[in-house]
Amino acid sequence: MILLSAQFLLDRSVGGRLLVRRLREAGWDARTLAEVYGDDRAQRMRDEEWIAEGTRGGFLLLAKDHRVASRPLEAQAIYMNDARVIAFARGEITAGVMGDLCLEHERSIHRLVQASPPFVMSLSERGIRRKRLNFP
Repeated sequence: MILLSAQFLLDRSVGGRLLVRRLREAGWDARTLAEVYGDDRAQRMRDEEWIAEGTRGGFLLLAKDHRVASRPLEAQAIYMNDARVIAFARGEITAGVMGDLCLEHERSIHRLVQASPPFVMSLSERGIRRKRLNFP
């Protein structure tokens, strides 16, 4: 286990409790949207809103779909808020596989706390790679 200083906020689409529990067991400081903002608000938050608020809260954001880098509203929110987003390259994977990927690439992921924002990094079996942000 490595000493961690990053705080992660998990989008509601990444499997919630299962993934957050797995990351916490490995020593990560990870929280779900529902834990931070309450269940009702978390369910109503638009992607642009949780990206902005999570970034202001000092979190690295963990999202299920790397296409946040190409969708105009999400890309703008990432750019305008200097967000740091880690997204899974394949959206159909399970929370268990997401946990495996996070732990397999843990050192690289935690180094992103020092990387200059804004960015979206795509996480896959091959590792982490920067996605082109569709903004400006």
